[in-house]
Amino acid sequence: MTSNVADLLPGFHGDLAAYVRRRAGRLLQREGTEDLVQSIHARALESGADLQFPTRKAFLAWLYKVAASHLADRHAYWAALRREPDRLLRITRDGAGTRDARSVPEPAGDATGPGTRAGRDEESRLAEKALSLLLPRDRSLVEWSVADLPLEEQAERLGVSYTAARQARARALERLRKVFTTLRRG
Repeated sequence: MTSNVADLLPGFHGDLAAYVRRRAGRLLQREGTEDLVQSIHARALESGADLQFPTRKAFLAWLYKVAASHLADRHAYWAALRREPDRLLRITRDGAGTRDARSVPEPAGDATGPGTRAGRDEESRLAEKALSLLLPRDRSLVEWSVADLPLEEQAERLGVSYTAARQARARALERLRKVFTTLRRG
């Protein structure tokens, strides 16, 4: 007797959560176990919609491969974000009356002294911490803005209109700025 992914997933939620806790490592400092499990569920449903599994063991082996791939992608995402901290930091700065993060000037060049670099590094860490404190939807909107994902695609991913996505992004960026400012003062 064979079963499909949608029928099998609910029965393996606990196994998948345990796998994530064992394998995610430092990723769990940035994303919650349940968020990762839900993302893996979505990926499994998307990639395995037409698959049939003869045994529960075969399904679990496949699910762990999907999970490993997803965790690797999330690690790579956060590593890429760390390589471009100025882009995230740029969003936390006041946009001179505008809400468009791209209009905010870049920080000073790299030809600065150690004190300036240390200060910028600390601000980058605060910006990453502020990002991690946002709700998942707001965090996604900020991450997509950092990655220069077109607003049309952001709207599509959220399942909302272009105008609603633009407003949601503006609110998310404003929340990031407020959290960043609070951490900076704190």
